[in-house]
Amino acid sequence: MSTREASVAGAFYPKQEKELRQMLAGFFKGLTAEEKSGCVVSPHAGYVYSGRTAALAFNALRDSDCFVVLSPNHTGYGDPISISAADRWKTPLGSVKVAKPERKKILGALGIKADDAAHVQEHSIEVQLPFLQYKFHDFRILPITIMEQRLQELVKLGNALAEFGEKISIIASSDFSHFMPLAAARQVDAAAIKKITALDIDGFHEMVHRQRLSICGSSAITALIQYCKKSGFKKGKLLGYDTSATASGDETSVVGYAAVKFEK
Repeated sequence: MSTREASVAGAFYPKQEKELRQMLAGFFKGLTAEEKSGCVVSPHAGYVYSGRTAALAFNALRDSDCFVVLSPNHTGYGDPISISAADRWKTPLGSVKVAKPERKKILGALGIKADDAAHVQEHSIEVQLPFLQYKFHDFRILPITIMEQRLQELVKLGNALAEFGEKISIIASSDFSHFMPLAAARQVDAAAIKKITALDIDGFHEMVHRQRLSICGSSAITALIQYCKKSGFKKGKLLGYDTSATASGDETSVVGYAAVKFEK
């Protein structure tokens, strides 16, 4: 049985279980109840920067037997769309089973093979898992890392996921603008989020590529929008927006973080 070991514990989030649980509890403290959704966008930076924003997304996420986590590929390794071949993923909070029947179905629909090269050092799925483990129990995951940029291929992935209907919940792992002045990042991200919440898949994809936006998980978000359109979702709702400046104090070069849920 193959296990994908935690690669960024102790860097992006605490390595010790007790400390990690305490940090997660702090992020969720005081959050108001949200109507639950099966689809959210959540950031994936170090927890001191984006943990509170991520908690807003997970606070609105519906429980599920299978959570699909769509992420960008930061390493450049692996296939254009890479579905983890591992049996389990491990974090300081324990291990999580990979959803094998769902993996087999998606691999068949896309005509690809499972690939772990993209996942070995990729942080953007791993950092979502402790939030899932803190909030939910007895679930499986389907980790999908995306380097693909072509709209037709992302639509194909979204359509394949839509075949599962509401048997799955989906997290699109993405940060927003990278290394821009605070005011500029807020402006650019607000325009992109407007396209996302309108489920404007063509407009969002075109904006990202025409303006060369640094939204690292834009492909994951695009595939999620297609899933939402096929699954009867009507709109998205911005739950919260923040930047690295809140933690760092540096407003000259920030990274943006957004929590978004989708509604029927």
